[in-house]
Amino acid sequence: MRLPGFIPEELRQLARFVPTTGWDAIEWRPMLSAMRQVSWQFMTGRGVRKLRRATAETVSAVTLTDDLYDAEPLQDIQDPDRLQALGDDILHLYFGQWLVDDGLFLDLRPARFGASDDELLYEPNGLWIRLRPEFREGMVALYRSFYSDDDSAFEDALRQMGMLKPGLSESAESELKELLHAHFGVDQSAQVFRIDDFKESFDELFAFFIANDYKLHSDFVFVGFYLITLYLTLEQGGQPHDTQRICSDVML
Repeated sequence: MRLPGFIPEELRQLARFVPTTGWDAIEWRPMLSAMRQVSWQFMTGRGVRKLRRATAETVSAVTLTDDLYDAEPLQDIQDPDRLQALGDDILHLYFGQWLVDDGLFLDLRPARFGASDDELLYEPNGLWIRLRPEFREGMVALYRSFYSDDDSAFEDALRQMGMLKPGLSESAESELKELLHAHFGVDQSAQVFRIDDFKESFDELFAFFIANDYKLHSDFVFVGFYLITLYLTLEQGGQPHDTQRICSDVML
């Protein structure tokens, strides 16, 4: 897929993770509109200050800042215990942002973070988006459903997000549930994040969507971008994280 020229390189880097055929499963008009909006915000910084304040009210594990000048870059930190603790804080930020109705900062790549002793600092940029309320709330319900034995709660969350479309066969529904649980699942107490694992999961999902004639809203793609940046940063840290506990702490 040839992306329009107005899209900045920072966003193009994330778009390259979408398999070439995967763009055929996306509603292109809302995707193009969202890309244009996010690109403009990135260039101008519009809305960053307001969303930073709203996010800080919800996420306490991370200090949101507009300047990392005096901070220690993450790539300079070698101590495994510090890296694990800082990575845990990044996961708190990842899950916590789902509870913020005003918008979602998408860029969790290493350059956006710094450390001051044991404090994690995050400098967000204009790569942010306000997802449709039903999709964001569906993601919250999805994560919460992982902690119940009620499969109907999982199904309800997927329908709210538009992931379980009418007319799917029982076998296709079962396949999709397995794919999405693997993609978004948080059942690991010592998860080591690897971007190759995420890419494989992303590719499998898009193969399913293509095979079943899906037309996805752009929200799903931007959530993919969000997860990509999380994986890139936690892979750099190289530490195991109790994702299950952190998700439970935030979501429940």
